[in-house]
Amino acid sequence: MKKRMKKKVEKRTELIQGVEVFLTGDNLQTKCLIAKNELKSSYSFAFYVYKKGQVEAVAKSKYTLFDTNQVKLSEGGEYRVKVFVKHNETNEITTKTSQPIQKTQIVDI
Repeated sequence: MKKRMKKKVEKRTELIQGVEVFLTGDNLQTKCLIAKNELKSSYSFAFYVYKKGQVEAVAKSKYTLFDTNQVKLSEGGEYRVKVFVKHNETNEITTKTSQPIQKTQIVDI
């Protein structure tokens, strides 16, 4: 009878656990959730907002220590947010894109 050796597979937790997006009035708010075992203070966050049908980002933030962002949207459409998380010591960057969110523009006739 042969003994089977199980290979130890190191499970690596993804740094970015999720990107939450929601609308409050005309403001698109984003929160980046990182792994619980990581120190938030070791990372900087940047947020790029993309509108469906446009190649360039409609809004870009610089890297900050805040894991949240808010952008005022002037027109309706479908938006996604790409989050960039940079480790402050190694400068290693991890990205994740949110699910789309729809902003409906209400117009009086």
